Amino acid sequence: MKHDKILLLSLIILVGVFFTTGDAYAAWTQAKGHSYNQLTLSHYKSKNLFSTVEHGNSDKVRRVDSAQFLSTDVSYYGEYGLIDKLTIFTSFAWKQPESDDTILYADEDGPSGIGDIDLGLRYNLSPNLLGTGVLMSLQGTVKIPEAYDYGFPLTHLSAGDGQYDTTATLMFGRGLGKAYLLFNVGYKYRFENDNNIDEFPSGIDSSDDFAFKPSDQLKVFIGGGYALPKNFELRASIDWTKSLGNADASDELLTEAFGYGVGANEMYKLIKDTLSLEQDVLNVGLGLAYTLPKKMLKGTWQAVLTYNQDIAGVGIFKTKNAGQGTTYSAALVYMH
Repeated sequence: MKHDKILLLSLIILVGVFFTTGDAYAAWTQAKGHSYNQLTLSHYKSKNLFSTVEHGNSDKVRRVDSAQFLSTDVSYYGEYGLIDKLTIFTSFAWKQPESDDTILYADEDGPSGIGDIDLGLRYNLSPNLLGTGVLMSLQGTVKIPEAYDYGFPLTHLSAGDGQYDTTATLMFGRGLGKAYLLFNVGYKYRFENDNNIDEFPSGIDSSDDFAFKPSDQLKVFIGGGYALPKNFELRASIDWTKSLGNADASDELLTEAFGYGVGANEMYKLIKDTLSLEQDVLNVGLGLAYTLPKKMLKGTWQAVLTYNQDIAGVGIFKTKNAGQGTTYSAALVYMH
């Protein structure tokens, strides 16, 4: 059924609806005792999806109109320098998604509260890699899904996707006069959601095994910035996520999905579309940052506006089994 597909697609992409800017993607570590703090208000909107579910196991990508999904979030991202070469960081968001589908299946407008929490470390491996002027760091991140109740994935919209993930990322950065370039490549291991379900609709036996595992992911980020006159900075980014095709779902979850109209080629459709466990996403972003004059306030303050768009892509870089979403963000940054 169309409503099932869109509701559960929204569930999986919900964790990624806000876009952080600047140092949140940068390889540089904070000096000992210094910090970076970013508060972001973002609005996400999606009413189309790129689907490969059409005839059997065809990989043909088509854009499908869908029910509109919205989310307005307030997120925090923070870094702190433990030592000059080692930075600890965290991020979390207060999420308020909206979908007509949740009224149909869960009799609610959508959840409201803190979603998944990221906690990680970044270590500076080399300040001048092979004499090229490129800084290289290694970053590890753990996603913690403990701040919210996770609803039955065939009927409920949740504030996160319900299972732990861990990501290892190699991060590169280089200053170029008034500009800087960023390049990150990472591997995201996604653990199984092994009955971490807190809310069930009536008629569901909560003792059954409804476990599922999203696909592991390869993640590539390319970005940069250029200093403009009058304390302005122009930023741009390309963010690519490639699923590795190792998603799985339990027989009990598949059996239950029959009642929600999954139809032919059930497991393929459940993974690719209904639960959207194997997404490929290509996203581009533009941002404009303004640094307030230092004489006005202590530390360094910035205001940042960002626009991000999921695009169709080409070849291996096509967006598949994922929403076509747009995010508008306004952020306030404090560094000291």
